[in-house]
Amino acid sequence: MAKTQKTADLQGIFAPPVAPQKVTLTNTPTVAQTTSRVASRIGKRGKLVYLTEAAEKQLTNIGTEQDKTQQALMVEAVNLLFEHYGRDQIA
Repeated sequence: MAKTQKTADLQGIFAPPVAPQKVTLTNTPTVAQTTSRVASRIGKRGKLVYLTEAAEKQLTNIGTEQDKTQQALMVEAVNLLFEHYGRDQIA
């Protein structure tokens, strides 16, 4: 039985190559069409900040106390920074 299996394996290796099929692409979606975004993030860009563990805990606690998400707190913080530097609060 092992010889039959080896013979079949060799036949697969030495079989004539299969001609490639021609592929025609129509209406290929762009990256923007295939990626889904939460509606609140459309037109916005992300920024990353590294905080100490204590600062991260404090931010989390403020969010809990104020019943706000960390996203909402960071937008508030950025707007306060803009105000401090005399800029429009556009975050």
